[in-house]
Amino acid sequence: MEGQKRVVLNDKREILLNDENDIVLSVVSNGETKYTFPVPYPSEGYGGGTLLLSLSEQYLIFTYYSGQSEEAFILFRIDSDVLKPIYESGYFYGEGASYIFSNSEKFLFQALRTGWWYEEEAETDKNGDPFYVFGEINVLDIMKKTLTKHSIHIYPSDSWKEEVTDEGSFQLTKIVNTNILHVMMPWGEETLALPLKDSIVFKPES
Repeated sequence: MEGQKRVVLNDKREILLNDENDIVLSVVSNGETKYTFPVPYPSEGYGGGTLLLSLSEQYLIFTYYSGQSEEAFILFRIDSDVLKPIYESGYFYGEGASYIFSNSEKFLFQALRTGWWYEEEAETDKNGDPFYVFGEINVLDIMKKTLTKHSIHIYPSDSWKEEVTDEGSFQLTKIVNTNILHVMMPWGEETLALPLKDSIVFKPES
């Protein structure tokens, strides 16, 4: 899902983000502003934001960041010309957030990169094996308005080159057959079965 400050619905209405001074979302029809939603300025700061529209055009995501490795989102339901807030996440630690809705649009997935794997950042599991906390995938149950966090742990091979972690992206790309989530990682695409485990383990080879 690519974000922008202007999204156009199938009926030609527009939803605009104006954040040059205050932060305001507007619904515009035929050049006339039908509705505005002022977003309170985050106490942790505001570095910019973008809009994402669900495929059904039932939901709008306003995603924004603090400029200090923190990301947040507000999920709205589009009800005629009104934007009704459903869930406000507040800031999570992480960068490069990406989002995808489940096929039914009952769930919203958010991916955040929270770390890189360098020797000084390694943690140790109960077996004494080193691993790295790379990121997390957060899952919002839209109807229940509850969010679960799923941590991503990396167990690289002995031949893995540390600098590879700075290449590529960490992005949710698609959901196939309602239960297979595709994720782009720095070393290539991975697939995850839904529902997600609390801890997601990858063991990439160099």
